[in-house]
Amino acid sequence: MLNPRFVSRGAATGLCSLLAAVAVTVATLPAVPAGAASGDRPWAGRTIHLGAIFSTTGIGVSYGPSQTSGARLAVAQINAAGGVRGAKVKLTVVDDASDPATSAERMRTLITDDHVMAVLGPTFSNAASSADPVADQLQTPVLAVSNTGPGIVGTCAYPCTWIFRDSLGEAVMLPAGVDAYVATAHPARASVIYPDGDPFGASSGQIAAAALTGAGVQVVGSVVVTDPTHPEGATGDALTGNPTMVVVTASSAVVCGQIMKGLRAQGFTGQILGGNAFNSPVAGTTAGAASQGARSAAGWFLGSTSKTNKAFVAAYKARYHKAPDQFAALAYTGVRLLADAAGAASLRLTATSTVSDRAKLKSSLASVKAATPQGLFQFTADHNPVQPIWLVAMNGNGGYRLVKVLPRTVSRGGLAAGPIGTS
Repeated sequence: MLNPRFVSRGAATGLCSLLAAVAVTVATLPAVPAGAASGDRPWAGRTIHLGAIFSTTGIGVSYGPSQTSGARLAVAQINAAGGVRGAKVKLTVVDDASDPATSAERMRTLITDDHVMAVLGPTFSNAASSADPVADQLQTPVLAVSNTGPGIVGTCAYPCTWIFRDSLGEAVMLPAGVDAYVATAHPARASVIYPDGDPFGASSGQIAAAALTGAGVQVVGSVVVTDPTHPEGATGDALTGNPTMVVVTASSAVVCGQIMKGLRAQGFTGQILGGNAFNSPVAGTTAGAASQGARSAAGWFLGSTSKTNKAFVAAYKARYHKAPDQFAALAYTGVRLLADAAGAASLRLTATSTVSDRAKLKSSLASVKAATPQGLFQFTADHNPVQPIWLVAMNGNGGYRLVKVLPRTVSRGGLAAGPIGTS
């Protein structure tokens, strides 16, 4: 995601509840990293220090707090299960206030001062474009857990060989969503709408327009919303060509919700599709009933019946007393992937081995294959994710129903097609 320049905005009983929550969390632990279950604990007494840059204030408040919760749950589970070959995982989470320059500063501090072995985040893609070059220069692995914009991995505007992501790119998800809907509904005309001052919204809008054209749908409008808090005029403009579907692309889940409300207020009854911001429940709760039926492609689905996902959801609910969202799930997966990679690498974990350990972790991460809440997961050669794509529709109150799961990736945006399971 990219960040736009605008800002939306009884003691005994308690003890029993806490013990019950802990019991559920422990009972639903996923498989532990390599070595921890076999009694192989050569790293006992040592620490694997990870960093995370999440936007917990500013416009990223729809995403960063749940990312933090997901990552911390994974760390707690790993350590409760004996750590990684006996080593405990430590996670330092910092807030970049949804600002790219601050994100770059936080990245440098985590690497040079805190000496972390790898970093998760940052939350937004434009923050990644500022922070990831710092990590690449300092030869430290980064695992992006929400960056869906172009140029994060693979072909980048800067060296990005140390960057990975477990978040499917818009270049994959938007065309998947468009193609699936067009194949069943056969719409003739569509409009694309996104906010002014939102580069991510604009680039995603271009991806959507290209996908629509490629699917044989006439794009009758590409409209910029200058005031997302009052989108009525722009949403009216988006409907002048009588589209039967509208694609909304934006960084902010709140803005997506406001645009959906604006479209319905203008009398639009057709299909609304959206990008990754639609996958935050905030988009649906902001739009309310106006979000009913709005569709998107997602990297995760709450109702997935795989054992791994059911265990994750149960543990998250026990710890936080609410259901996770996609952004919590991807951050959780990110920590698990890094822990699995560390367990499979010949790390030394000494005060002087951080540089060499980072290189070993990078090499190991590239070959990780794991059952995750997102499905069976691995990386492509250019560090993109290979996993199922979940097509979902909003239920009008912040939840989702499954439309269809695509059990293989789509060969767009550098992703290799191939059979992949959903366990």
